[in-house]
Amino acid sequence: MTPLLLPYIFNIIVLIPIGLLTLLGGEKGGQLACQNRFPESAGFRTILGSLWTAILIGSVLGLFFPITMSALLLIQVIYKTLWLLVYAMPRMLKQRCREVPWGIATTFLVIVVSYPWVIPWGLLFGTR
Repeated sequence: MTPLLLPYIFNIIVLIPIGLLTLLGGEKGGQLACQNRFPESAGFRTILGSLWTAILIGSVLGLFFPITMSALLLIQVIYKTLWLLVYAMPRMLKQRCREVPWGIATTFLVIVVSYPWVIPWGLLFGTR
């Protein structure tokens, strides 16, 4: 198995319960998926659930078309890095760690650190 398939498999394992729970689970599902750390908002819950479900669908496609779908991995690295820098990091520096959903933060950190090692950069940007 090629290492490029591992991020897609990880995404599928994580996002089947989390993405669908956030999108379809209503208020309780959204709060469970977000570890009760964010105020309930049907609009934001639906946007986030839609994003995570789209990444789930793209990851299933990535099992069959890993190079073509690798831009999805880059998008994940970018948005998760931004969330860690703009949301989680300031709260940690201000010692407001209880506000950070650690399951999400840890998962995001694993992705930000590991996915760049398997993204086929040359193929993605057409330099190879």
